[in-house]
Amino acid sequence: MTTIGFMPLLRKGSTLFTAVVIHHRMFQSLGGPASVGAIYGRHKKHISNVLGAGAGEVARSLFNYSISPHQVLEQHTLFGAYSRTMAPHVAETLANQLIAGDSSRFRWAFRGHRRRQIPRLTTCLRSCEKCIEEDIDLQGFASWRVLHLLPSIGHCPEHGKPLRDEGEESTDGIRRWSLQLPGERTSSLTTLKAMNLSVSDGYAAYLQLWSEAFEGNLTGIAPGTWMLVMDAVAQHFGSAGRACEQLTSTIEKTWDAKLPNIARSLRITDGELFVQAELEQRVQASYVASRLVICGALDALGLSPPRLQNSPWQSQLELLPMAPFGSWFTPQTQAELARLVVHANFPPALFRGLSDDLDVYTLADRIKIDRIIIKRFVRTLPDELLYKMSKEQSWDRSSWLMKELSRRESAWSRSVQ
Repeated sequence: MTTIGFMPLLRKGSTLFTAVVIHHRMFQSLGGPASVGAIYGRHKKHISNVLGAGAGEVARSLFNYSISPHQVLEQHTLFGAYSRTMAPHVAETLANQLIAGDSSRFRWAFRGHRRRQIPRLTTCLRSCEKCIEEDIDLQGFASWRVLHLLPSIGHCPEHGKPLRDEGEESTDGIRRWSLQLPGERTSSLTTLKAMNLSVSDGYAAYLQLWSEAFEGNLTGIAPGTWMLVMDAVAQHFGSAGRACEQLTSTIEKTWDAKLPNIARSLRITDGELFVQAELEQRVQASYVASRLVICGALDALGLSPPRLQNSPWQSQLELLPMAPFGSWFTPQTQAELARLVVHANFPPALFRGLSDDLDVYTLADRIKIDRIIIKRFVRTLPDELLYKMSKEQSWDRSSWLMKELSRRESAWSRSVQ
């Protein structure tokens, strides 16, 4: 299969689809699917491939291994934006699958535990007039940008210009991606709901935060650190309720919009309750938009989440070790339970909820996770851990823990008969 061989001009932040278009033009005797195969190693059903399945082959075919497959994912696909809020184990598992060319399990990394909702990850091809001008001046051709694909923005994060839709619209009204570069098709202002928001200080900060997240600078949104940030914010204001009031007030002031409208325009799953949900740590890690809105409010309040070292951001926020949970659990038991919950890609609220003497129905209602999903998860917990938990504090017979231990004992009895 004919390949480009080496493409140093695909700058960080440009999509891999740009290379597919260029390859198609270099070897016009080959069809579009053949160009996709040349880049990714095999034919992909969806040539957009915004998550980067096949990054291992891309590192060879496009960059001659001048960058690693992980760098391909982080610099040229939406993995670089969404993975910043994933637990390291989850991000690494997803990255390894994508590098090997497998995107079949991406739903595990992006799954929504509440009614199995998965956030919309991308939209049609969109361009920024200023980006097109800069690209042509610098490299002679325009590139599709990764961050322009985000469904929760209406403006370019770099220039603040309104984005323009360039996807090819068919008779069924669905926009598809054609083998063309930015600016080569008739375009129109994007119709995404984010365009309903005013270009406020809050919205501008939100756009910049997407860039920071993609570049890896906004380290405070990683799950372990974000949990400590939310604990520290609640402590700073005296309670999670007061913190919610202060953050909501700051968001509405800086965005010049009410919380329900912001949530609706940015497609935030928790709606107008997203600030409360984040403070209660009930939010799935891959729901990045709500986290960035709150980051903007914290910056405005002088309580900035951590950035990389040598960052100019200063913060009054003091991050303390993980707050204890459970009345009698030992630190070792707490740490093991927390590790298993995070590795299974659940929000932090679940491992704190599992420490309480609750039945599964009450637990599901509190955490807003389907009880069936909780039951399936607790079945994966080690016998030794459940036994330690049962001894370190008292439990009612109706609690999730005693029910699970009873189920295991019954299963064991049946197996030895």
